[in-house]
Amino acid sequence: MALRDLMIKDVTSLPPTASVLDAAKFMADMNVGSVIVMKDNSPSGFLTDRDIVTKVLAQGKDPKTTKISEIMVTTVVTISEDKGIFDVTKLMSARGIRRVPVVDSIGKLVGVIALDDVLILLGKEMQNIAAALRTELGMKD
Repeated sequence: MALRDLMIKDVTSLPPTASVLDAAKFMADMNVGSVIVMKDNSPSGFLTDRDIVTKVLAQGKDPKTTKISEIMVTTVVTISEDKGIFDVTKLMSARGIRRVPVVDSIGKLVGVIALDDVLILLGKEMQNIAAALRTELGMKD
């Protein structure tokens, strides 16, 4: 299955000039724990709620004046929308990440894939396999 069929297309993103307070409010409003930081329609950073806690609040910085660009992760690992689910699980495992921005052939952000999305899909597939086995073995639910 290609990632374009599984990814979340409604991506939460902010510009690097937004304040950390604005980012925290945005994440709370959207009920998400991370945002992709965008510059020129391409991912330029990644910000998580954990980044806000460890890099701003725990260090006594002012979230009103601290910009996202000051604390975001700037090494953004992306994956092409035409890659498959096993490609993204290998990437997540190798890099120790849970969310990966999905880009098109010119690097434009088109979605995001999260480990949770992969787990939900795999859970559904396991149910289908179990149902097929029950049928083949003549078992009832």
